[in-house]
Amino acid sequence: MQVASYAQHSPDFAEKFMTLHQADTTLKCITVSPKMMEQLVKSHGEGRPENIMQAIAKLKSARIVTGNADYYQRAEELLQKNSSRFKAEQTYRSEEQHGAFYTRKDKKGNTVEFIMIREEPQYDKCIIINLTGDIDEEFLCFLYNNKSFKN
Repeated sequence: MQVASYAQHSPDFAEKFMTLHQADTTLKCITVSPKMMEQLVKSHGEGRPENIMQAIAKLKSARIVTGNADYYQRAEELLQKNSSRFKAEQTYRSEEQHGAFYTRKDKKGNTVEFIMIREEPQYDKCIIINLTGDIDEEFLCFLYNNKSFKN
């Protein structure tokens, strides 16, 4: 039974990345579960557009991985190595940081995973944000244009 349930589980990018680097204790991952997402939507919904709140409610999980700046290159290499699964969408660069957005689509063409990688060299910091769930185009546009991701 365990083999069958494991075979059905497809790890998201952050899970795969953490597994590859499990020996490094400087790399940290925080997971926000569906229940926690529900609570975030309920408690912080005031003042946010309803469509964004609905999009957040459709997310299954969010993982935030932090580590040294070296991990940016490693994350990008892993994403590019798996280019049949992850599609590069957008990059950005400022004096303080740079980053990239990737998505993964299901067989029907729906976005089911969003990955943002960001490097802040002056702080020796890499951040990976990995969202999974039903991610519609409007929510993607919100994420791509959200200044808090890029600042």
